[in-house]
Amino acid sequence: MLIDIKRMTFGRRLFQTRAGLIGLGPGFAEIGDLVCVLSGGHVLYVLREKNQCSLYEFVGECYVHGMMDGEALNSSTPQREFGIV
Repeated sequence: MLIDIKRMTFGRRLFQTRAGLIGLGPGFAEIGDLVCVLSGGHVLYVLREKNQCSLYEFVGECYVHGMMDGEALNSSTPQREFGIV
């Protein structure tokens, strides 16, 4: 089991969202990156804003405890469109 945990977390890092939720994402995720749901996606994703011009770079997939069963899609969650480069 320990080997499985090491394999599943290799190159990943723990993070905390502004809302205080704990997640596991790409090892190169940075403070200020955006955790989001992409239309048609089955997991959460990390994006990084490029030059404050509404374009984002795809960083990778992530897991956020408390957001994986559709909680991120409730009616109070803001929706917006943006470009990914």
